[in-house]
Amino acid sequence: MKKKLLIFIVVFTLFLPIITKAKANDNIIEKQFEMLDKAEFDSFIKQLNSNYGDYIPQYELKDLIKTIRGQKTYDFKGLLKGITGYFFHEILTNLRLLGELLTLSIICAILKSVQSAFENDNIGKVTHGFTFLVMIVIAIQSFNLALKVGKNAIDQMVSVIQALLPVVLTLLASIGGITSVAVFNPLIFIGISVSSTWIRNILLPMIYFVAALGLISNISDRFHVSALSSFLKQICVFLLGLFLSAFLGVLVVQGATASAVDGISVRTAKFASKNFIPVVGGIFSDTVDTVVGCSLILKNAIGFTGLVAIFLTILFPVMKIMAMVFIYKLAGAVIQPLGEESIVKCLDGMASHLSFIAITVSSVALMFFVAVTVIIASGNITVMMR
Repeated sequence: MKKKLLIFIVVFTLFLPIITKAKANDNIIEKQFEMLDKAEFDSFIKQLNSNYGDYIPQYELKDLIKTIRGQKTYDFKGLLKGITGYFFHEILTNLRLLGELLTLSIICAILKSVQSAFENDNIGKVTHGFTFLVMIVIAIQSFNLALKVGKNAIDQMVSVIQALLPVVLTLLASIGGITSVAVFNPLIFIGISVSSTWIRNILLPMIYFVAALGLISNISDRFHVSALSSFLKQICVFLLGLFLSAFLGVLVVQGATASAVDGISVRTAKFASKNFIPVVGGIFSDTVDTVVGCSLILKNAIGFTGLVAIFLTILFPVMKIMAMVFIYKLAGAVIQPLGEESIVKCLDGMASHLSFIAITVSSVALMFFVAVTVIIASGNITVMMR
């Protein structure tokens, strides 16, 4: 009995400092979190809960950080259920659009089949063309809605980044990443402003123009601009890829270089304090290491929370657009047996252009996603090189 008690005392004595240190670290992280100016980012998380509260588990910023640190569990099952429910909700919302497309397609097919009954064949062609124009108007209305959704999604993502970056960069500076902050701060903010303005005000209107040309090509057998539409679409794809490659390439290279410089600088300062300041220098260095470690944990947690916020911000608008794509694809598949090839081409073209809007908006999200990831990795490299 005495032997077991002795073993228990020895084990408890060994692990007590670890438990005490862990609690101390948690207290430091809590104090650092309370000191951060995170009101704007916290407000965005609340807005996200308000907008999609029926489809996602509602968490406050503090709860999300605890979840990422492993102190709480995230309801992934509820999230998956909410995403599925939202997609089917959007499909049901667009059933009216499907009904309108099918009705007009049936009318076009009937008019085409009874053209021979008219004494003047032009009357049947005019009637058929008028019905086709009504369908194009409906398609343009849905395309305008998709553009509005895409632009709003880009604006919301910009708001997320503008709210997140000051918090993350402050923590990055606190772990010694001064050079990284000096590089990232202007680079990312300029990239955000340029990319959001360029894609929102230039690229998306170009996609709209390409879609309009595609619709015009299907109105008449004598007037074709499909080649011009295809050419402009290829230009849009090229410009989008070029911009993303340039921005992300510069960001990754500059981030890696800056984090290496920060790591060497901090390591030099740490070595100097330990060796040139007796006793106190070593204590000071160990204390700084503890604070830096806590700042690193908090930075990574807030950074990953930002990634989750970006993902949820882009997820629902893209799903809304893809639900419209599904409706157009379904309408084209149902209409094809009626023999209206021009209408089927029109609907397939609209589905393709709507998909391009979703891809463009997702590309902006990818750019922001990688930017935040590079900042997180930069801080980790800086601490690793200490």
